[in-house]
Amino acid sequence: MKSKNNIIVVDSKEISTQIREISIFDLTFWTENPRIDSIIKERFPLGNATENDIEQSLWELDSVKELYQDIKLNGGLIDEILVKGTIVLEGNSRLCAYRNLYKRAVNHEEREKWSRIRARVIPDETSNETIFTILGTWHIKGKSEWKTFEKASYIYKMNNVYGKTTKEIANMVKHSETEVKNMIETYTLMKNKGIAETSEQRKFSAIYEIVKNRELKRIKEEDPSIFDKCIDAVKDNKFERAEAVRDLPKIINDKKAKKAFFEEEESFLDALDIAKARHPEHEDSFYSQVRKVVNILKSCPAKRIEEIKLDSNKKYIIKSLYTEAGKLCKKTGII
Repeated sequence: MKSKNNIIVVDSKEISTQIREISIFDLTFWTENPRIDSIIKERFPLGNATENDIEQSLWELDSVKELYQDIKLNGGLIDEILVKGTIVLEGNSRLCAYRNLYKRAVNHEEREKWSRIRARVIPDETSNETIFTILGTWHIKGKSEWKTFEKASYIYKMNNVYGKTTKEIANMVKHSETEVKNMIETYTLMKNKGIAETSEQRKFSAIYEIVKNRELKRIKEEDPSIFDKCIDAVKDNKFERAEAVRDLPKIINDKKAKKAFFEEEESFLDALDIAKARHPEHEDSFYSQVRKVVNILKSCPAKRIEEIKLDSNKKYIIKSLYTEAGKLCKKTGII
């Protein structure tokens, strides 16, 4: 079997590798690969997925079927898979495609062609930390990008298993440190709550929106129990769209709507309708802007008041506000 030396550079260290042709029957999927890990968490929460289970789950993905067609059309791989021992660290979808090409071969020549796959083999002593660094470099900054949940799984492991700081990870994956922290918090919440991700990545996206929302951060500090209930609402499939959680503060900040959603089991949309009916500013920018002015005036500091007293131009602006507000009140029958 012919092979040649190749070098991968990781964290300024050179790792010598070999390119080989390996039988597809001698290889196994790597369950710690973020993409495979995501599939197992979604479909096999007990962690009892077999090699065949993983292959079947991968084959159901449109992206793998498209890859199958590309490999068939090209007559082989453009990029070799990454292997340590018999485990496919990177390229599990390609292995799945090869196995299905073999199964669908029409003659001995085709079966022979698809029975072996080109692989880059790394030394057995290569640590998992180094492997994860390689995968992150390829799939977050370079090659086909992982889905957000898969990316978060990777970032969580780099932080919690391999002890990388959020700043180190941010530099590694070219994301802001805030994004990295939010991903870790989101993944941790899902892990602690036993929330399994769906193939649409809807639950991760919903919780990520909750975690990064400034108003919900404030609510979390004031009442952690309500924040916890928001995560439970995601777990219980209370949101049809992940983006809908952005409206949660509208419900939480209205006593009646909050009670309807969290205590009386009203649907999210019904509770939101209650909040909107009681707070016109949620739907109409006119009332939203008026509400902002009201809040600004309510919290006007003494320093600002003294400043206005001493400046005729600033007095004029406030007087104009008073005049126009009075006119509107008369027109609408308020006074």
